[in-house]
Amino acid sequence: MSILRRRAAFTLIELLVVIAIIAVLIALLLPAVQAAREAARRMSCSNNLKQIGLALHNYESANGVFPPGRINTYVAGNGRCWGAYSQMLPFLEQGAVFNTMNFSMNPDPDYTTTSAAANQTAAVMVVSMFLCPSDGGPPMVQVGGGMYSGHNYLLNVGSGYSVVQTPPAPMTPPDGILFENSAVRLAAITDGTSQTVAISESIRSSAGAPTGFSGPAAFAREPLGGFVITGNNAAGNGPPIVSDDDYAARCLTSSPPGFQPTRGIKWLYGAPGHSMYNHRRPPNDKRYDCRGGLPHSDKSTADWRNLSLNVTARSRHPGGVESLFCDGHVQFIKDSVDAATWQGLGTRGGSEVVSSDAF
Repeated sequence: MSILRRRAAFTLIELLVVIAIIAVLIALLLPAVQAAREAARRMSCSNNLKQIGLALHNYESANGVFPPGRINTYVAGNGRCWGAYSQMLPFLEQGAVFNTMNFSMNPDPDYTTTSAAANQTAAVMVVSMFLCPSDGGPPMVQVGGGMYSGHNYLLNVGSGYSVVQTPPAPMTPPDGILFENSAVRLAAITDGTSQTVAISESIRSSAGAPTGFSGPAAFAREPLGGFVITGNNAAGNGPPIVSDDDYAARCLTSSPPGFQPTRGIKWLYGAPGHSMYNHRRPPNDKRYDCRGGLPHSDKSTADWRNLSLNVTARSRHPGGVESLFCDGHVQFIKDSVDAATWQGLGTRGGSEVVSSDAF
């Protein structure tokens, strides 16, 4: 008489229970894994800024001043708009890239065929130190006729709208660290280097962002991503932004002047919206970034450089942005920081007393 033995096996119900338990465990574990990855990315971003801060101080030690936010001289039809990073390359162990640049020509390959040939090599050079790993956008985008390698770290021009040393009334000169033709010494930072921001994060513009395209349809593409609303690429252009009322009227309407796809896309280039930001609004403010100025056709006039901006710091890190201070330390500043505190951190000599626990 044979004895039938039952083979051990899972029943369907047991199998479903096991699958459900595994699914719950994955659901519980996934946020922790994502948080750990973001923490690593944020640490990498902070290290990038620390390296940039070290280079900033080495440049100051060698030259007696921090580098200009951009070098701008109107010569033979082109501004020489070299940004701070292009000047700092030898102090960032990027001497090979530095040696490819022709500083007697415009760094913007859009402008002339000669400039494109001279500086295209540098324009497309991806410098990993300039990129925050939390920003997943493409490191290189095409705007107009040129390709550009981007960056995530904008230069602080101060708490006001102007980016030039001698703006027209009623604008006031920039009170930050890195602006047009700036030459700020450490001794000029009377608020204290540990309480004054030099550079903060930004979100790079997206490839294919519309230029001169206005209206609700443009907003729908990416309302708070990489776009900068601008007043100088639309019909009639418009005056520089000089007040909060101007900003509200020009940038918060349903049909703003237009979009400019250039925030953070040219590390070698210094310009409002490209490489500069201010402390008018808190980090990651939900209102649109905006810049404005005189049209290109007015560059022959004496005041063609009267540019303005209202571009704030932005980040893909949840809850705030990493900021490099003038003493070289990097600190994460929350979106909830008080507006007055944020503005105080943006000035080099405003006499603000900012407590370290305020941000």
